[in-house]
Amino acid sequence: MTDDLGPDPLAPWERAIADAHAAARHTDGEQCRGSVALIDEAARLRGVAQVKLGRAVSLEREVETRPHRLAAGRALAEAEKRDWQRLGAAGLPDGHGGVELNVHVGIHGRSAHGGEVISYDPHGVHNTHLDGLSHIGADAGWHGPIAADASQTDEDTMVNWAQHGIATRGVLLDVAAARGVDWIVAEQPVTAAELDKALAATGVTLEPGDALIVYQGRDRYEAAGNVYPSGAAAVRRPGIGEDGAKWIAAQDPGLVAWDFHDARNNPGGKLEVHGLIYSIGLCLVDNCLLGPAVAALKEAGASTGLLVAAPTAIHRSTGVIINPLLLY
Repeated sequence: MTDDLGPDPLAPWERAIADAHAAARHTDGEQCRGSVALIDEAARLRGVAQVKLGRAVSLEREVETRPHRLAAGRALAEAEKRDWQRLGAAGLPDGHGGVELNVHVGIHGRSAHGGEVISYDPHGVHNTHLDGLSHIGADAGWHGPIAADASQTDEDTMVNWAQHGIATRGVLLDVAAARGVDWIVAEQPVTAAELDKALAATGVTLEPGDALIVYQGRDRYEAAGNVYPSGAAAVRRPGIGEDGAKWIAAQDPGLVAWDFHDARNNPGGKLEVHGLIYSIGLCLVDNCLLGPAVAALKEAGASTGLLVAAPTAIHRSTGVIINPLLLY
């Protein structure tokens, strides 16, 4: 990186992971499509083999569009902003994670039809969404390598991933249970040792291309009245820290689906796991509703299933709202 680009946005450990990935996986003249490229026929067949009961559970949080709920949410967001600003945090971008739905209904005699226009910011901490490679970058570019200004022309990660097909074996890691708590707290980010303990409880040996489904107790946390801070506010929050991020990178997952995000528990306020989008091309599915999946798999005596996370093929998209399905 040249001096005129300013300081390195990557921590030394992130840079080391990125360099190791590039040496092992990048080919001159070809764009690396990141972790999704690890989902091959064998990974899909591993996933299909986990479907024993023919049941499915959605990992998506509801997309809120009801006006009275949205008004209450906006009031809460304003209160959150004031709290975070007292902690020295930056304000949130207007509309971050917001959804606008305009429904049009026509009635013609005994006939009726409906349609709508929907506009949304796929990111934030509310809606379940899949991050593309052009969501987090460094060195004036995205993972691939792809120059950031290519996003104005032909950067088509989401199209590529949609056409590739994101369906693989999902392995559910109950980190809250491994720690013996209802939910992870901001003061104690998830560690590699805890991820190892949660994995050992499944009895599964991870293979490249598997999906890591990481439950940290967010549904219980929010049911108790807690509010999960946005990543756009540089404050500590429950989630996975640097140690856990290194562990994730070492597993070569096809994707990671989680409820809490990065702990952001470091001096620079970096997003420890989101940084892997650049370092290894990690496919992330944020804000998953995992409590029902934990309960369903526990009842079935299982820890795995076929995870299908199919994004919409939108050119130049940095992320899309999706409904991940776990079949078991």
